[in-house]
Amino acid sequence: MYGPRLSFITSRLPCRDQRGIGVRPTGRACRSRPSPSIRWDHEGVELRQLEYVIAVAEELHFGRAAARMHVTQQSVSEQIRRLEHQIGAPLFTRTSRRVALTAVGEAFLPEARRAVAAARNALDAGRRAAVAPAGELRIGHAEDLGPRLFQLAVPALRARLPEVRLAPAPMTTFDQLNALGDHRLDIGFGWNAEARPGLESLLVVREPFVVAVATGHPLAAEAAIDPAWLSHQPIIVNERALNPWLHDHIVGRLRARGAAVTIHREISSLDRLLPLVLTGAAIGITVAASAAARPFAGVVYRPFTDPSPLADQRIAWRRDTTAPAVLAFVEIVRELRDAGAFVPGDPGLPTPEAGTPGHLAHTPRQDHETTTGTPAECRPRD
Repeated sequence: MYGPRLSFITSRLPCRDQRGIGVRPTGRACRSRPSPSIRWDHEGVELRQLEYVIAVAEELHFGRAAARMHVTQQSVSEQIRRLEHQIGAPLFTRTSRRVALTAVGEAFLPEARRAVAAARNALDAGRRAAVAPAGELRIGHAEDLGPRLFQLAVPALRARLPEVRLAPAPMTTFDQLNALGDHRLDIGFGWNAEARPGLESLLVVREPFVVAVATGHPLAAEAAIDPAWLSHQPIIVNERALNPWLHDHIVGRLRARGAAVTIHREISSLDRLLPLVLTGAAIGITVAASAAARPFAGVVYRPFTDPSPLADQRIAWRRDTTAPAVLAFVEIVRELRDAGAFVPGDPGLPTPEAGTPGHLAHTPRQDHETTTGTPAECRPRD
């Protein structure tokens, strides 16, 4: 009648005779069995079957157990019979007046309770993690990009996942990619970069490059700068080793616009660029958001004429992540981007008023298009 599908190995479990009927343990073979454990076969056991057994064992009545489980008595009886067939022995004795656990049922019941409790605990843990996961969300960001990102995205993240702790970390885009690959970072926010296997990215905003010049430089009098005017001028750009893709992008765009680029120096930060520009020894190239965040007395920023070279700001994350906080943060940034919250040239900080040192002049498009003259001092040399 019964096939041995689910075997309980326990000192409390009865041995079976040749007819498959449970009898009390006798002999060395039964006494030497190991401590209680469950060996599940490949067919498995459904959680509801365990719940039905628990209900019948506690109610000692199939009808009351069915009412408690909000199912028919027939469903309870069928599921328990199916389970008994998998075990190979009855769990209950049934008479017209009485229902009682067999020895097999007594061995089965505590394990069933533990299994159901473990399943419920697993569900509760998963739901808690989905609603409010604990732990840190490690976000790397390039220079001057952190304030804008956090001012816009953090309030929405707090509303959705209030228990998440944010751990911002300023670092270069190159370092962010490495940290993401090594699982030392959850989110990266940086500039143009290579595609890395296993990483996804989302374009947040395209940021225009600008020119930084000393106030006494001839180009400071211009509303917008034609890239060709930079030919043979000493230029300071970002250090290629820190982000080769961003470096090559701006140099390539300038050359495509007719500039014979002469690299005077490569620097690692805007803080190092601005003092060099102030001396008048060179012209700096940076992005509008960084320029707006770093006013510097004696230095002014000027946009390029259209079409301006652009740098992509992107967030990146691991493609295989299932962390709710990471996925929620990405979705929040996507929503903000689609709503136009990320504005080119806005670093997320108070910017200097027009006319003050370091102010970034924004010139209407038509003015860009009509700027055709070349300052005499900046004309390319033969």
